Amino acid sequence: MTMTRRELYDGIWELTVMGFAEEHDLNYSMLHRRLKEADIPKPGRRESMLIKRGGEGLREVYRPPLKGDPDAPVKVSRKREPLGLAEPRPEKAIRTERKNAKELETILNTEETEEEPDLPPEAPKLIDYERHPRWQSLYFLKPSERRRVIREAENISVRDAAPLHPEVIRLQREISAWDLQRKIVQKDPSLTMDLVKPAILDKISLESADRVLHILDSIYTSIEHLGGSVPGEGYVAVHGQPVELVFREGRSREPHEMNLEDELVNLSAPRWDLRYNGNLTLSISFLYSVRDKKREKLEDSLGSVLELIFTSAFQLSQASPREAKEIAESRNSYSRELERTEELIRKARDYEDAARIRRLILGVQRKLPGGALEYTENWSEWAAWASEKAEWLDPTVGRSDRILGRRHDAILDLSTEET
Repeated sequence: MTMTRRELYDGIWELTVMGFAEEHDLNYSMLHRRLKEADIPKPGRRESMLIKRGGEGLREVYRPPLKGDPDAPVKVSRKREPLGLAEPRPEKAIRTERKNAKELETILNTEETEEEPDLPPEAPKLIDYERHPRWQSLYFLKPSERRRVIREAENISVRDAAPLHPEVIRLQREISAWDLQRKIVQKDPSLTMDLVKPAILDKISLESADRVLHILDSIYTSIEHLGGSVPGEGYVAVHGQPVELVFREGRSREPHEMNLEDELVNLSAPRWDLRYNGNLTLSISFLYSVRDKKREKLEDSLGSVLELIFTSAFQLSQASPREAKEIAESRNSYSRELERTEELIRKARDYEDAARIRRLILGVQRKLPGGALEYTENWSEWAAWASEKAEWLDPTVGRSDRILGRRHDAILDLSTEET
């Protein structure tokens, strides 16, 4: 017999493939073959279960659209065709055939025996996992875990009202304690406190810390929900494989604001300053990165972050000892080179500040005859103090201050006598 693609599509999504075959007395296995040949989407195991239950208390069953010509004919076969005066088949044979058909449905619609957990009630429609873009990219996971990761990636978002993850609370306290100490030192420069800046603030500003912590809270919660762990120190672990998460904030050039010192001595101050601009980038084990975009923030890409964490964990676990060593060395080399570069920039800025102090001393000295400055009476004492601070800042000198200690080791040791 012949039916249209639309009739077959509507029938299997109202009665399931098995129900439609039984109602029209069709050959079940042949019907599956015809549906595949005609490219007619059919309900999976979970959709068939919801259709059989009638949808009571459950959300709407998602139907993939029927593409192509809906009126195209499709030839289907009945279970048994009339053969004239042939004897009717025994009831036992019919029951056996129906049992085999049910077993075939289980084989076709079930990839594994593990039962999936129910989808969250807030999800509006079921996810078509096999056609989801992440189904192929997460090929290394078992189908059941692949579904869980895809479902979590679709639902992950920044949690505002929920209790924060314990690791995030620890980071919050560490940042708050450091910020409090920093403010105390700023109010009273005579205090000598060894301030240890939290590692998470090495490459981001304090203003972006709250945003980063909420992103980490969502990632940590989802990783643990999927069976991973959070060992801390910027790492998560998937299947026992550590994956490092590093946040960086971009910097933009802004016009330099002239201060009183610049105006006093008429210095040629730099035209631009580099300042944090709030644009975040998340590096995942230095293999992948996700960053803020003009129309999409990092918070909107947490599903991709979750996928890349699992992908990075798999790639790191599959790397040979030599490749793992090269990856570690590359990561360490990158970190070391970045630290050396940042230290070089700091020394260059200190060198410029030392030069500015020396020019300030000369500027004050030139205006001493006018007697308009407060340094007229104690000029010698002030000039000696300012010169010491310039040598303390200057990395080419590396002088140790009796209160502030040593800031730099001298780049060149000029005290060595020639032999």
